[in-house]
Amino acid sequence: MIVRAQSAPISSGMGQEDTGAPKLALDEPLPGEKLIDKLKLDGKTQAPEVRLLLMDASREAAPIGQKLLELRQSLINLELQKKTDEVTKAVEAYTAAAAEMAAIEARTFAKIYAMLKPNQQANAPQAFAIMAGMFQPSPARGGGGRGARGGGGQ
Repeated sequence: MIVRAQSAPISSGMGQEDTGAPKLALDEPLPGEKLIDKLKLDGKTQAPEVRLLLMDASREAAPIGQKLLELRQSLINLELQKKTDEVTKAVEAYTAAAAEMAAIEARTFAKIYAMLKPNQQANAPQAFAIMAGMFQPSPARGGGGRGARGGGGQ
């Protein structure tokens, strides 16, 4: 009887795999690791430096990402309340925050690009596409940042 209990599947009571938590694909690499792979960075010298750059950028971007989420929520509420006069101000604030986020992405990628050897630069456009939205947090339910990727950096 003990042996049977030890081999029994663990269940949350909500169905075998439905715990209510977001599903994580353990075999899916993080965006930063995809970037490192795409650029074929040296694992001993370049990759650790890029990981540090991405962590620093993620810390810098965190309050901006939070602001973007709050502004999105505000825009929805203003639209639902038919406060069209306030929507313009909220859109302007959102545009400014989105530009700040894009600037962080661009600055970070410029630093990464400066580390690349000539043979690694060929993959830079595809690697930069991986960075788009990398530092934006995911909304509380469903969806993701730009490009429907979950954000959060490294």
